[in-house]
Parts: sequence; structure tokens; C-alpha cells
Amino acid sequence: MANALLSKGLAQGDRVILYVGNSLELVVAVAALWKVGALPIPITTWTVGRELAFLVADSKPFAVLYGPDQEAAVQTADLPACVMHITTAASDRGLDLTSLVEAVAEGPPPSLPPSPDDAMIGYTSGTTGNPKGAILTHANLITAQLLVSTYCGLRGDDIYMIMTPIAHRVGMARLVTCFSLGASVVVMPKFDPTDAVSLITQHRVTVISLVPTVARLLLEWIEATGETCESLRAVTATGEAFPVLLKERLAALLPHIGLWVLYGMTEGGVPAVLRPDEQILKPTSVGRPLPGVEIRLVDEAGADAAQGDSGEVLLRSGAPGQAMVAREYFDRPEVNRETYKNGWFSTGDVGRFDEDGYLYLVDRVKDMIVSGGLNIYSREVELVLESAPAVREVVVVAGPDKDFGECVVAYVALKPGHEANLEVLIAHCRNYIAGYKKPKYVFILESLPRNVNGKAMKSDLRARAPQDIADASIDRC
Repeated sequence: MANALLSKGLAQGDRVILYVGNSLELVVAVAALWKVGALPIPITTWTVGRELAFLVADSKPFAVLYGPDQEAAVQTADLPACVMHITTAASDRGLDLTSLVEAVAEGPPPSLPPSPDDAMIGYTSGTTGNPKGAILTHANLITAQLLVSTYCGLRGDDIYMIMTPIAHRVGMARLVTCFSLGASVVVMPKFDPTDAVSLITQHRVTVISLVPTVARLLLEWIEATGETCESLRAVTATGEAFPVLLKERLAALLPHIGLWVLYGMTEGGVPAVLRPDEQILKPTSVGRPLPGVEIRLVDEAGADAAQGDSGEVLLRSGAPGQAMVAREYFDRPEVNRETYKNGWFSTGDVGRFDEDGYLYLVDRVKDMIVSGGLNIYSREVELVLESAPAVREVVVVAGPDKDFGECVVAYVALKPGHEANLEVLIAHCRNYIAGYKKPKYVFILESLPRNVNGKAMKSDLRARAPQDIADASIDRC
């Protein structure tokens, strides 16, 4: 495949969007692009035409590789004529990948110089706006993989399973595990809890990686069926804040499994880890910094936050691109100047350290709610609401308030068969947080809006909050 792409004019540093689901074609395409020094840009097949059009315009790719199921979205996106279309099945819309590969000679492609080291572009999830493409180097991918594997005791003889899209950071990390450790990886084309448990049993899978959404679905199935997944020995949990209640359910259902909670992000790799023996000791922490990673907390003026105080999380791990931290954002000079300063990367997360050096994520900088001059961390309110018996998922955002500037607005999805209302949920909050932090409005939704990577879209909910408040029949206080 590498030779076929070279024959069509692909050059080192060119970018190729991989718009295909988890499949052999996707895995081989990633390897082929790395062999020729090009940058794969894997995106999920949930991406719709308008989103695809933005990613193409932003990344300026040499080509887009897609399958039959993505043809309609590609046509809707109306891609520029200069972008080559390559299809995984014969189609009059583009070059057939199979025919392309069969037409060229075998043998290794020309060797590459040691630099530039750029490996791929990973687009951020875009929960607060348009996604940005982080340029990750081979050093980034390998360093993060080896640090995490060594720290967490992951081995080359483990059998791993990818349950989330490889286009997502968590799935790609497991693919890099395969390449870096020579490990076997079982790939699910699409997550289904029944199939997941069956594949774990069939292939004797020993390590899986979970994000909260997948964990909820998997645990619900295990609870209903009594499955034991006896071959599993380790679970790594990442993607977003991993709720304590999910940890407790996992420990109760599968007590033989070690849970590793990873503080991870596209641009910063995995800067901190909470070990299995620390889950009870520090259940709400994301752990301590990994060896080779520095974490600094700063206030709004850029000064170091005092011990115990919250501040924005800054990361440093060698120069950007050399170890954990991505080299830069693609074609975003202003964002790079704002985000990369004096060798430190600004994550946009708000965190605090306890007296033992454990890191706690408090919120996102942009998600802080300022009501009556008081700072309210949306994540703190979310954690409290998530502990309510009827609540399955929740997102808390700022809403307009004529008296206090902003108020707390919660959007809640309930567990199947459960009921709750504003009064019940606010009463629950009163037992855990100060009165000024409790939601002024609670809106029950069947499900939360999600982006292409499955993360709840706070930006969408924040945008609709003013109208939802205006439509509310009773002014809550």
C-alpha cells in the first residue's frame, strides 16, 4: 500500500484522511502511511458531511480514504477537486484501493530521514468549538506507549482489545501498543456489549481500555448476565472523568481486575495515572505524574498556584514533540502562541494537588460558572448529580441569570425505568454541596448530544440553555 500511494504522488509530510471504520484496511493504511513519512488523520465514520468538509478544509489532505458506507457523506461534503478519492471497494467515485495496490511492485519503499518525525494528526473532540488538529510525532506515540506500558505493567504477551474507534485517541493508543510491543490486538468493528464479552472469552483477552460511556454499557450487560470475563487482568480507563460509581461497580462485578485510571488527552498523552491500589485511597484523583512528566498549576495571572489551591494544568515533557506533549497544532499559529509558552503546554483543565501529590481535575477553564462573583466548577456539580440513584449521565453548564450573571443549569439523562425531577435532584445536591452551587434549572433529556467521538457536547447544551430557561414554566430559586 505504501508503494501504491507513492506511485500516485504522495510525499513525506502529506496528509491522508482515513474515513473508514475499525477494519484491516484502516490498520494497514496507518502502517503504510508511516512507512512513507505521511500523516494519517483518522476520523470516525460518525462524522457527517459538514464536519467532514471542515476537517478537509482545515487539514488540506492529499487524499481521503473511505468505504462504501461513507460515499454519501463524502458527496455531501463537496470536497475540493484537488483531493484524491481512494475507496476500499470498487467505485466510480474514486481509485479502488485493491487495484491500486495490486498494480505496484512489492518491496520496501525508500528509507526515510530521521526527521521530520511527524506521525499523525489527531483532531481534538471539539466539545467547545471547532476541533483542532494536534501534530503527534513518532516520539510522542512511542514515549507515551512505553511509559504507560512500563508503569501499568502491560506486556507484549498480553492480548488487548479495541472496543472504541481507532480514530479516537483510546483506540489509536491500543493500535500503537500492537506496533510498539508486538502484541496481539482484537479489534471490534463496532462496540456491542454482547459481542465484547463474547470476544473477550473467545480470544482470552487480558487488557481492555474503557471510556465512561462504553464502561456503563458493558457493566450493565455484565450485571444482567452474570458474566465474569475471567481472562481479563487489567482495565485502563480514560477519555474523560471516570466516575467513582463506575469504579465501584467494576470492582464489585469483576474484583479480579486491576483498574488503572489514566489522565489522557490528544495533545498531552498520558501525564498522570492512578494505580489499582490507589482507587480506594484516592478515588476522585487522576493520579500522580508519570516519570518524565512535569505538571504545574497556575492562576489567572500565570503564577504558581498555592498548595491546595486550584489552577490551570500545564504540562512539560521535554520539548514539544519529543516526549509526551504534541509538537503543535496544525496551521494554528495564534492558538500555538497561546497554548505553548516557555516550553509548557496549557491544557485548559483546572486541577489541584493534595498534600500527597495526587492530582484532581476540577473543571475545564471554559466550563467554570461565575455566579454572583463566586466560582462554581461544573464538574463538581456533575459528580454530585451522577451519584443520584436515578441519574445515568449529566452535563452542567452556565446559563444566564438576571440577578447573578450566571446560574447552574443541569442536563440529565436518567437510567432506564427510573424517574426524577428538579426537586428530587436539588434535594440530593443539598446533602453534598453549598447552596449556591446547586442547579437552578434541571432539564431531563432522553440522551445527551454527542460529538463524533462520543463525548457530550457541552457547547450545544450551553447554546440552548438560554432558550430552555426562557421556556421554563417556573422560575426556580
